[in-house]
Amino acid sequence: MKTSNRKLHYFNPGHETAIQSGMIHYTPRASVRKMTTDLALLPLWYGKNKDYILIDESGDSSIFLNTIPEELRPTAQLITHTEFKTQIFQEEIEAAPWGLSPQVIHFFETLQTENKQLIIPQWKDEYTILTGRETAAGYLKQIQGILPEFRKIKRPQFCTNPDEINHFITTYPPPYILKMPYSCSGKGLYRINNRHLDKLSTQWITGAIKRQGMVSIEPALDKVCDFALEFESDGKGTVRYEGLSVFNTLQSGAFDGNILGTQQALKKQLTNYVWVEQLETIIETVINLLSESLGSIYKGNFGIDMLVYRDDQSFAIHPFIELNLRYTMGLVALQLSKRLVHPSASGNFIISHNKKAYASHLEMQKVYPLKIKEEKILSGYFPLCPVNPDTNYQAYILI
Repeated sequence: MKTSNRKLHYFNPGHETAIQSGMIHYTPRASVRKMTTDLALLPLWYGKNKDYILIDESGDSSIFLNTIPEELRPTAQLITHTEFKTQIFQEEIEAAPWGLSPQVIHFFETLQTENKQLIIPQWKDEYTILTGRETAAGYLKQIQGILPEFRKIKRPQFCTNPDEINHFITTYPPPYILKMPYSCSGKGLYRINNRHLDKLSTQWITGAIKRQGMVSIEPALDKVCDFALEFESDGKGTVRYEGLSVFNTLQSGAFDGNILGTQQALKKQLTNYVWVEQLETIIETVINLLSESLGSIYKGNFGIDMLVYRDDQSFAIHPFIELNLRYTMGLVALQLSKRLVHPSASGNFIISHNKKAYASHLEMQKVYPLKIKEEKILSGYFPLCPVNPDTNYQAYILI
């Protein structure tokens, strides 16, 4: 059988909590299941030519594809569970979930019983460790050892009871940010603005420790700009830099979408605050560190969240907040910028939760008509996934 790099993509957000559970029969909470359904077609926009996107048995998807202007239409192909089980392929197909977990590997194994041409990545215990926030804190410590200018950043402290939290807040000035060790996209965060644990904060800490065994606490920085570096590991010891992504967050810290534009334009946003040479030094340091420790363990895409913050009268970078061992919205934004957005344009890639998503979709189509120039989007609203009366989660471009 001829081996290929053809992939079967599957969107499974929230896989960090699936990893933390360790269960192959783990059931995500209802909101995550709804997001999985509503945004199932998102891999169309980062999947490569001839890749497959696994979807449910629904007619909406093909109707949606027909609404996309031909010059913007993705080249990856949709395939339902039934079609995949019955189709005969001329080559092996590699399973490519949004994020690896024991649960999603078990899910692919059920498909493999019907179609032996599916190749599934093996689960490794190291992935559990790499996905947790303790690993990110460890990488920050290593970077601080190599680049002295980052040593002033206080690393997260991991606590297993509220007394340890109390000790931290009496030692360091507020505000503070608390994080569950297995969470992503700004979820599982809690901010404390003073040196006092009230009833609500104590309840959050107690509940988080009960669910995940510990929480981390660190001083909250005066954030100016969120960004991430996107990478790909070949599993053989080489980590390749894919590009820069700049993203927005809500006041709670939750992810609110990426800025679209050329790499040059995105880099300029950061270099308004910090030297480009410092950014390049961080990229080189991260590649060297992760090639050695992660590059031969993990094969696939990953992202590292960072930020620019105010430091007294100047600005500084936090070089390693979070390691996202999966495809990321930053990577999706990179691909959207390359494939769909006109070089002269800039805008936003937005993931939103809205119980009135369908009405919002119809309104934006009217208010922001799509304009195309040289087979790329110049301005307007462009939905990336189907939106119908039952949709709650939207993914779209607005330029």
